[in-house]
Amino acid sequence: MFKLVHNLTVWWPVNVIEPDPDKPGSYVEHTFDVELEILDRDYATNRDKMRGELLKSAEKNPSEENLKHVQAELEEFDTASFTRVIKNWRGVVDEKEKVIPFTNETFAAALKLERIRIGLNRAYQEAISQDKARLGN
Repeated sequence: MFKLVHNLTVWWPVNVIEPDPDKPGSYVEHTFDVELEILDRDYATNRDKMRGELLKSAEKNPSEENLKHVQAELEEFDTASFTRVIKNWRGVVDEKEKVIPFTNETFAAALKLERIRIGLNRAYQEAISQDKARLGN
């Protein structure tokens, strides 16, 4: 039986790739899980349209001042998008292996790191694309 859930929330792995501090010129991959909400198509379409409008404003006026303004707006927009879909995390610890709880503050601090934003974006895309499901994984 299929259970139709409009606000589907799932745990999904996030892979973060970062330079390896012990091996110059190499990378290390770390994984943690996030609880994310799979948004409906209308919301996603509207979000993509709004982001596209921001990008168009950069094309219309490519001055350095406007590009900085658009970049700041995109940063704010993307942060709001992450905050909308990410509900929790597990497997996140500090340098001393102490668990870092998920709060608005800790999540905002994590979003300041580009490698985490990339991992979160990739995880959400994987969760909605069903590519692994089609491959039988």
